[in-house]
Amino acid sequence: MATEIGERVGGVRRALQTVALPLLLGLALQAAPAHAAGFECPSRPVADEPAGIKDIKSLLPVGDPLDNPAQLNTAVATLRGQGLSEGLIIDNLIGAYCPVVAANTALNDTQKAELVRRFASLITGIVFSLGSTEAVLLDVPLAPSVLSQVQAKAKAAGISPEDWIADTVAAALK
Repeated sequence: MATEIGERVGGVRRALQTVALPLLLGLALQAAPAHAAGFECPSRPVADEPAGIKDIKSLLPVGDPLDNPAQLNTAVATLRGQGLSEGLIIDNLIGAYCPVVAANTALNDTQKAELVRRFASLITGIVFSLGSTEAVLLDVPLAPSVLSQVQAKAKAAGISPEDWIADTVAAALK
């Protein structure tokens, strides 16, 4: 299982380097000028909307989508079933989520931009790494000193840091 997760993490890294990173960078740069004048979502062509889905927002989980990766997996599977490419799946889901965040008057522009960035990162990971709900990719920040310790332990065990973390968490839960 740890090897599968490690392979999936490696696949996510490759996908992020080749496709998603430029996409996210474009989203960030596109939103930068709008940020100064207030938070606005980038426009997306109507032609990108899948024919069989009337309201993409209906695919998103109720409440905070960041708290429900399993339902996001279902949304990705639905859009895949419509024949959308990975890029269009990401664009459509971000395009559906952004207006929901923009309408939230309890958040300032910086918080809105951060939520959309986090969602974009999560959905990109799901689209490029997970074909099912067998595993969920977590993005957990580690202090540099903790990361150094993880890397040392993984090296001593002869496995990747990702595999070491997955094995350690699985063992702790037994």
